[in-house]
Formats: sequence, structure tokens, C-alpha cells
Amino acid sequence: MGSVANVVQRGRTFHFRRRVPVDLRRHLGRHELVCSLGTKDIRTAKVRACRLYVAAEELFSTLRAMPMLTDDQLAHLVRDFYDTMLSDENAGRLTRGPLPEGVREARVTQYATMAAKGREALASNRLDEAAFIAEMMLRRQGIAIQDLAPAEAVKAKQAMLRAGIDLSEAMKARYEGDFNYVPRDKLLKETLVEPHPKHWPTPAATPTTAADLGASPLRKKDKSAPALEIAFQDRGKIFRDQQVQTKRWDNQTAAQAGATYRLFADVCGDKPLDAYTRKDAGRFRERVERLPSDYGKHPRYRGLSVEAILAIYTALPKGSGVGVITQKTIKRHFSALSTLWTAAVAEGDAGENIFSGHRFAATRKASEQRDMWERAELVRLFATPVWTGCVSPTRRTTPGGLIVRDEKFWLPLIAVFSGMRQEEICQLHVEDIRQDADVWFIDINDRPPRKVKNATAVRRVPIHSELIRLGLLAHVDKQRRIRQSRVFPGLERGGADERLGHAFTKWFTRYRRDVGVYRVGLDFHSFRHTATTLMHQAGVVPSVIDHVTGHATAGETARYTKRSTLPQLQTAIETIAIGVDLSKLHITVPK
Repeated sequence: MGSVANVVQRGRTFHFRRRVPVDLRRHLGRHELVCSLGTKDIRTAKVRACRLYVAAEELFSTLRAMPMLTDDQLAHLVRDFYDTMLSDENAGRLTRGPLPEGVREARVTQYATMAAKGREALASNRLDEAAFIAEMMLRRQGIAIQDLAPAEAVKAKQAMLRAGIDLSEAMKARYEGDFNYVPRDKLLKETLVEPHPKHWPTPAATPTTAADLGASPLRKKDKSAPALEIAFQDRGKIFRDQQVQTKRWDNQTAAQAGATYRLFADVCGDKPLDAYTRKDAGRFRERVERLPSDYGKHPRYRGLSVEAILAIYTALPKGSGVGVITQKTIKRHFSALSTLWTAAVAEGDAGENIFSGHRFAATRKASEQRDMWERAELVRLFATPVWTGCVSPTRRTTPGGLIVRDEKFWLPLIAVFSGMRQEEICQLHVEDIRQDADVWFIDINDRPPRKVKNATAVRRVPIHSELIRLGLLAHVDKQRRIRQSRVFPGLERGGADERLGHAFTKWFTRYRRDVGVYRVGLDFHSFRHTATTLMHQAGVVPSVIDHVTGHATAGETARYTKRSTLPQLQTAIETIAIGVDLSKLHITVPK
């Protein structure tokens, strides 16, 4: 397929992509417009992309005709709010007599609660909670909030919410006897340094044309005033949202990056990206390398700064059994930061990537990152109550006479006899279990609501004969008869990425601990390594193994080996022999 303007292919579906002009990025809060075209046909994609291109042009024209708040105006907006509220509060104090102690304490509690709720709203991006005050303060300056571009109105609400938190803290401090509270929020703190007029200049008349708007004092920037740059944590939030929207990161990866960014801001402060140097990167690494491995989980560290955590950890008695975080984790932190800085350098917001060039202690090879289930461990696992009999569906670890053939029974068996990924198994639909000639196979596809890891994950995986003897086809047929669409309807979505395997993952870890087959480095994904290794040991060609497991074949082989036949794949699957006698679980299918 030749290159088509503004059209990219992800998996089998085409998407529209168009960069937002630099002057409109603040309006939209993004650098790129991305939208699925909902088709796998290139001709249809071209037509839909043309329509979206025209719509984008209309959007850009509309945005350019709307007023825009300058950084200086935004700073004065929050100062006007902060000064006005504190002045009014103090004027009231000067006309009152002494406050009863109970009233004073109630005010302290009231403003502490208001500050906490403000932080919660800011963290949750509930910016409309500041809509009323933002509208009121803008009106004082002769600006109607509805005349602003949506992104500018949102920016004003966020600024007022940030200022409201500091205002609540200042009020609380006053009722504790401290009239010297210094705001923490950068936007408010910096503007309090400079004198300012009580009101902004008000436009002489309401502009009616784009040319009028271009000449409006609201649009014009005071070049003599220093621009307020986006601080690191705000920039990090925008970047993570973009990574998720463009499908470069899933929600879990974005959440991990968010934790990294908070850690970095704790160590090096919250500044614009171009204000950091390589010394900051080195300082961050030096601090993080000394953190205990349980700093994010143990209650003793909850809510503490990095310096406080290090102080407590250093004071622990020797031999407490908790080591520092691994080089692999440190490397992950640096990777999340480096990705942000790389994007910032490309956009001209940072001079260099201060996280590039760092070396880390050698880690295990990719083939050794996770262990495989050894045959002895598989024997022990499948000799536990889920497969030998338990007391009840809710007491799977206690031996009994009941075998429940649900997802807890089937997922490990399917994984070890196929090499499929956990979520690929969890999201299976009844219609995905198919037959071609005499070969039963699992059709792994990306038809909604299914999701696959990448394009090579779309494949056909023959069903191992042992799974058929264990009754997998009978299980699927049962779901079909009771009109269930999914093979494992008991699974529910959960976690940051709404995965069907979320709860199962936690259960499987607890279960293995309870029945005594838990080992660090051994998990559900290790079944995939086991299946791959057993096929390799049986002499299966690497490219065929890749076609079974949905891996991209490396090197020159990939250029010439495009696919394997279903009989080839079936032969490969049948070489998986786990060395466990499961004959007691076989079922007899009536002819």
C-alpha cells in the first residue's frame, strides 16, 4: 500500500492522524488529532480521511477566531481572586471582636477540609467544581467565559482550582495565628512577586471579525512579561494522556509513568523541563537506587517524601530482610522519563534528553526474564484441589470431591497447551472456537470488543488433543447452548485497562501461595515460556513457533516465511508434552 496523507494503519484498521498547528496546541491541549476510521479498506479510509481533514480545517479556523488567555492574564486572574478573598476576610476580622475557641477550631477544620477536597478535585480533574468562581472572576475583568475557546475556559477553571487550594491553606493558617503563609502553587507564587493592576484592560468593543479578534487586547501578549512555562508534572500529565490516546501506552503503563513522574518531582522539584540538567537526573538516580523495594506498598512509607522514606529505611535494624529496588525498576523509571524528554526535545521544549546515556547493571537475557514451569512444578500444580477436587466453588484450596470446570480450571490448561497470552484466553468468544476440515482451532482476532497486543497476535492456534480429551469443546458447546457469547462468562473487566483477566491474576497468585507452588519469577505468563520451550525442544522450526505464539519472527526468515499451514501448526502444538497424567480429568463425549 502506498503512503496516504493523514492515514496510518494500526493492526488491520486505518486511523486518521493530523498534527495540530503550533499556535492552536494550547487551545486543544494536544499536539495531534487521532481518530479511528473504522475500516480495513483503504479506499473507504481515504474518503473518511478527507472528510475529517475538512472538519479539522473548520475546527482550526473556529479556534483561531476565538479569544485566548495569555499566561500573564491567567496569572493576574488568580492573584485577583486570592487578594480579593484574603482582603475581604481580613476586613471582616477588623470589625469583629475575639473569636470563641470553639469557633476558631471549627474554622481551622473547615478550611483544612476545603483544601483537601480541592486537591482531590484537582487530582481527579473535576475542574467544573471551580466553574462558578472562574466565571465570576473573568466577569470582573470584562470577559465572558462562554466567549473563550473551550480549552481556555478549562485552563481558567484549573487555575482557579489551584488558587483555591492555596487560599484555603492561607485561611487555615490565619485561624492558627500565621499571617505569613506563602502560597505553594507556582502560578500564584510567581505573580505575587510583581505588582499588578486591580483589573485587566477591557476591550473597548466586542470584536465581530477575525481581524478584530487578532487586534483585541485579550489576544495580544505582553512580550515584556515573562511567560509562565508548563511545570513538569502538568507536562507529564498531558504527555501521558497523549500516549494513551494514540495507543502508544496502555493505561497501566501510563499509571506507572505517573508514579515515576511524581517520584522525580519529589526529588528534583516541579519545574519546566528545560530548567532541569543532567545533575538532576544523576541526583534522582542516586536517591532512587537507595529506596527500599517495598517503599510503594508498606504502610510505614505511605504519604512520605523520598527523603523521609530513606531516613526511615536507613534506621531499620540490619537484617530486616528488605533490600533496595532492582536495577530493572530503576531502568523502567529512566525509560518513562526519557520518553517524555525525547518528545520535549523534538518539540523544542527541552535542549537535550538528560536521561539518555545512562548505563545500568546487567540484567538477565530476554529469554530468562521469566522462568518457565518445570515438569515437576506442573505435576505439583495440577495435583492441587482445583484439578483434583475441592470443597466448593468458593473454597478452591480445600480438598474435596467437587471439580468446577470454570475459568480457574481452564485458563492454566489452555495456556500451557497453546502458549496463548492470558488476555487472549480470557476474551475468547464461543464463535472463536472453529473447525477447518478435521482441525479444531482457536481464532485469535481483533474484532471488537476483543483486543490483541499487535498485528502478529492475530492468528489461528490449533486446539491440543489433550484439551479436547479434557472437555474444552464440550465446555464451549455448553456456553453456546445457554446462549453465552463468551467462553468464560464469569470473568469481569477490571484494573486500569479493564482487562478480563485482572481478578484472575490476583486469584492465581493467592492460590499458588495457599497450595504451596508459589515461586518468585514464576507466574501465569510462564506457561507461555513453557509451551515455547517444549516446542523448541521437540525440534519445531522457530518461525512455526512464532506463528503459533504470535511473535514477530526476527531476521531474514521473516521476509520469506509469511505463514504456516493449519496442519503445520497442529503438528507443532501436539509436540507440547507437559509430563503430567491428566487422564482422570478426561471426559467421554457421546457419539
